[in-house]
Amino acid sequence: MFRDLHRRIIRKWKTYAPERWWGDYTDIRFYLAERLTGLKGEKILDAGCNMGIMASEAAAAGNTVVGLELNPLPLNSYRAMFRDLGLPALAVNGSWRDLMFREGSFDILVLGWVLYCDRSAEEKSRSLSKLLKLLRPGGRVYFVEANRLCPIQGRGADCFWTIEEARLFFEAHGLEIREMLGWNPLPSLLFWLPLSLKMRIPQIILLCLYPPARLVQYLPGWYALFRFLGRFRRLWRFCRTYYICAEKLQAPNA
Repeated sequence: MFRDLHRRIIRKWKTYAPERWWGDYTDIRFYLAERLTGLKGEKILDAGCNMGIMASEAAAAGNTVVGLELNPLPLNSYRAMFRDLGLPALAVNGSWRDLMFREGSFDILVLGWVLYCDRSAEEKSRSLSKLLKLLRPGGRVYFVEANRLCPIQGRGADCFWTIEEARLFFEAHGLEIREMLGWNPLPSLLFWLPLSLKMRIPQIILLCLYPPARLVQYLPGWYALFRFLGRFRRLWRFCRTYYICAEKLQAPNA
């Protein structure tokens, strides 16, 4: 089943917006897409939807999905893809910093690696706090982020969190963690070096020292292996990215 999902998503990218392709055949957003296809009858906001890959998978599963994207260009691909799939293309060109939706108007909030545009952890906290207000009590956020501790993803990006920092943020804002998963802990050839030294190595060299995703995707069982290893907290600091699902708690008088 996952293999079909994997092929379908890659085919959508190559058909509608090859220039915007993630570039990683083992991207954690494949896992996010699998989670979204398990939903049905939910009202979903995909904030930073790009050309609508996640939104299209959720909509095809029987959900009402609204895409929010700052850049108007990907929305052309979004609407073309939804039209070809026979799905309603509900897309808004705008910023998550200036929200136009009522508080509590969505069941699900999808944040698939989009808040890297914020330049600091404080700015990210403000943006995310606004977005979380759009969730109804009992609603859930699906959050994917780069790991600040990974020398590839964390370099020069002060806004990134570790998985534990993200957990603390959600819990401090009245959400309960439902699932946490690190993703892709495969080590580089320099895994034995301290992080402080690895951060001094040019990123283009670091990338060459990690197992290439283009080859890893052909290893039998790589997806199941990533899911299995991602449950171990001791490996989280080595993971390139991570996934969190958190639920907004009901009001005390509910």
